[in-house]
Amino acid sequence: MEYQCAGINQVQVNETVGLTFSMALRSMLRQAPNVIMLGEIRDLETASIAINASLTGHLVFSTLHTNDAAGAIPRLIDMAVEPYLLPASLVAVLAQRLVRTICPDCKQPVADPAAVFAELKLEPPAGVPLRLWKGAGCAECKQSGYRGRQALFELMLLDERFHDPIVRRAGAPDYFRLARERGMQTMFEDGLRQVLAGSTTIEEVLEVTRQVEGA
Repeated sequence: MEYQCAGINQVQVNETVGLTFSMALRSMLRQAPNVIMLGEIRDLETASIAINASLTGHLVFSTLHTNDAAGAIPRLIDMAVEPYLLPASLVAVLAQRLVRTICPDCKQPVADPAAVFAELKLEPPAGVPLRLWKGAGCAECKQSGYRGRQALFELMLLDERFHDPIVRRAGAPDYFRLARERGMQTMFEDGLRQVLAGSTTIEEVLEVTRQVEGA
């Protein structure tokens, strides 16, 4: 347990004494908590308990290893979760990746931002000032030009349009399309916003997102 928080009950897994992840989760559910936070959904047993808890009125937060937000649904189905359970239990998926932030001590503007976008074969965003920054390298950042990290996000909100594709086990591109129709911003687009705000570089965003979300 990394933090002690008032009003929050925490359980440390100890498999040597039989206190497994799933057993601890079942014990917590017997206490009828309003909110449950799982470190990770890693197998069918954990996923089933989490989904059943959600279906019975609990607010469940957890993590799942996928490439993007749309990939969460096929990942759960690959774990053998019954697809018909997901539309009623899954509310939203938030995907994130970390990018390095520009060192504030050696931060400087890029001379020709338009040329950078042209070289990378990217269309500059319309309606915003086209400005880019980079770190020149200094003792504070060990000549890397970066210091610290921040997250890029994309939030996929589920609605009734997701029901039929989920039940017929559609692939991630179908969920991505539905989310985009509702206005979901991809991690690349969020990264581009951070680039223009001077938080990170376009090269760092491309390296981390690989533009998979915008393909």
